[in-house]
Amino acid sequence: MFANLIILFAILTVAGAFMWLKPSAHDRHLSKLRSAALGEGLKLYSLKVPDTSVEGRVGEKHELCTLYRLLHSFPKAQAPSFTVLRTTGVSSAFLPDGWIWADDKRATDAQMKALVGFLNDLPEHYRVVDAQADGVGVSWDERSVDQLPAVRETLQRLASILSL
Repeated sequence: MFANLIILFAILTVAGAFMWLKPSAHDRHLSKLRSAALGEGLKLYSLKVPDTSVEGRVGEKHELCTLYRLLHSFPKAQAPSFTVLRTTGVSSAFLPDGWIWADDKRATDAQMKALVGFLNDLPEHYRVVDAQADGVGVSWDERSVDQLPAVRETLQRLASILSL
């Protein structure tokens, strides 16, 4: 009897280890989606941004988000350097309702005019918009591979309006 319990425990330990290593359905979905994004020429980055939830704002917490980026060379004089986040709290000055600056970097006056219109038209599933000298990026809800063409079009539109 005791030997049977030891054998059962050993089998359960090995089976548990294999179950722990198996990716969840959500992890498999994200892997498929992100592989498709890489196949379409988008780049993936992790970006640490302030947590805009009530608890995050009070505790000054941060979260990692996956940024889908489109590389784009901006003219040196026009190179943007800013990140904006969707929020349920108070909006930042000069940004549409529901958006705040992620840090001290801001868009130029010329970029602001285009950015405000862009943010107003952006669907709810986009949470972060980032623009740097080497390209533009967005973080979104990552629900479906079918949304990738729209994400790419959004990134191309952002790069286009910031290049004017």
